[in-house]
Amino acid sequence: MVCDLANIRNMSHLESMESMHRLLDDICARYDFTVLGKMEHRFEPQGLSIIYMLSESHISIHTFPEQRYLALDVYTCRNYEDDSVYMEIYKTLVKWFQCDFGEPVIVSRGIPLASASSAKKMVTDSY
Repeated sequence: MVCDLANIRNMSHLESMESMHRLLDDICARYDFTVLGKMEHRFEPQGLSIIYMLSESHISIHTFPEQRYLALDVYTCRNYEDDSVYMEIYKTLVKWFQCDFGEPVIVSRGIPLASASSAKKMVTDSY
């Protein structure tokens, strides 16, 4: 899921490293994501970037307080029946940051196994 949150009204969360970690830790616990590592950076005069490396892939968040905006990506290799998990996470974000509700982008990644062998053959045949 790739999402942009705009018109954020809860600026205290947007500018707090501790608050961001609480949010991401809660999401990881709720959806049983396994955190392998965390990396963070605070920009001057403002803004945060946090990346959680997951055994399932990653979560990244980048804040732009001067624009009342943040960008967040949740990428997981899990196969969900539908987009409801991502929509739950998105609704959590909207509530947490008290921002306008938009539309997250759900991206299907990867090559199905049947297509993977075809793709490999196409690449191999081109040499």
